[in-house]
Amino acid sequence: MLVLLLMVGVALGTGILVLVSRLGGVDQAQDPEIESWRQVTAEVVSVLRTSTSTFLLVRYVVGTSLIQTDVRYPLPGPVPHAGRQVPIRCDPMAPARAVFDAQRSSSPPKVAGPA
Repeated sequence: MLVLLLMVGVALGTGILVLVSRLGGVDQAQDPEIESWRQVTAEVVSVLRTSTSTFLLVRYVVGTSLIQTDVRYPLPGPVPHAGRQVPIRCDPMAPARAVFDAQRSSSPPKVAGPA
């Protein structure tokens, strides 16, 4: 009986996580508040590809804390591999809440002008 209850609990938890990721995920295009979030450079730890999305497990430092979280990778083409640095934006009130910063990623590198 206990095993059955645990299996049902795990199934419900998985279902809730899927719904939250589909409906309640942070989407930079839909949330103008994200523009004010802190810009951070994160290191890719690993890559997870699903049938519809790609997620990066990234880590970065905020203050004295090492944060590790998943962000959805929205760009087409090659995906950054483990060890690469990628731009993200994190919520200053909850630093583990982060999104991939596609605007900084797609902008050309800045070239220093004449001194």
